[in-house]
This record gives sequence, C-alpha cells and structure tokens, in this order.
Amino acid sequence: MGIWVMQKIKKSESLSQLRMRDDQDLRNTYFYRLSTSPGLDLFRYVLLVGSPQDRYVPYHSTRIELCKAAIKDSSTLGIIYIEMVTNLLQRLIKSARTTVVRYDVHYNLSNSANTLIGRAAHIAVLDSEIFLEKFICVSGAKYFR
Repeated sequence: MGIWVMQKIKKSESLSQLRMRDDQDLRNTYFYRLSTSPGLDLFRYVLLVGSPQDRYVPYHSTRIELCKAAIKDSSTLGIIYIEMVTNLLQRLIKSARTTVVRYDVHYNLSNSANTLIGRAAHIAVLDSEIFLEKFICVSGAKYFR
C-alpha cells in the first residue's frame, strides 16, 4: 500500500518497476528480467537480511524463499513469483563457489506511526550505524576476510 501511494505521488519509474507494473507482460518487467540475469552467482557469499517486522517488503521475498501462499497461488502473479524465486535460486544452487546465508533481524522498536506501518523495520538497517557496526563485527566480518 505504501509503495502504491508513493507511486501515485512521485510517478517514479523505479517504483513502477518495484511493483512490477512497468510492462503488461510480467515476464518483460524489469524485476522478472533481473531474476533471469546472472550476477548473484558471481559472489562468494550472498547475505540476505530480513525482518518479519518489515511490512514494506515481504519477509519471504527478502530471503528469496517461497511462502505457503505463493505455492498455493495459481494466479498469473503467483506463477511469476515462483518462477522468479526459482530463477534466482537455481543459479545459486548450481554455483559451487557461492554460499547463501540468511539472517533474521528482530528490532526493539518504539511505538510510532513508522512502526505501525512497518516502515521502521524496513529502514532500521540503513538508519542505524550502530546496528550495521554490530552486525558486521558479530556476524558479517567473517565474510570479508
């Protein structure tokens, strides 16, 4: 809902792409085409960080996973989503040098409008230098040696 409002106000091409509304044929949208492109498999480590408190980006999406609802969804969008996740994961699974690591993040957030709409968790990683420092020192540094 938040992205829809921003799209209406800003008329941003990138927001249109995020919503997969940049082409009538979903397989021609930027994000679908991106899912078929090589790239992630060129990295030694792919770190996926997600929070169930984030209501801007679905938790399973941040982790490049299928959720039960997507598996049961026989609509065009549901089928496209499954194809995109499969496109991304197949390349990662086939890569002998790439390791995928998923991190779940849970925030201690104050009660605010941003927390209520899920924005606080969405931007918390970028908004908190302390979080980034702790994450890198405790968990992330080993991937950069």
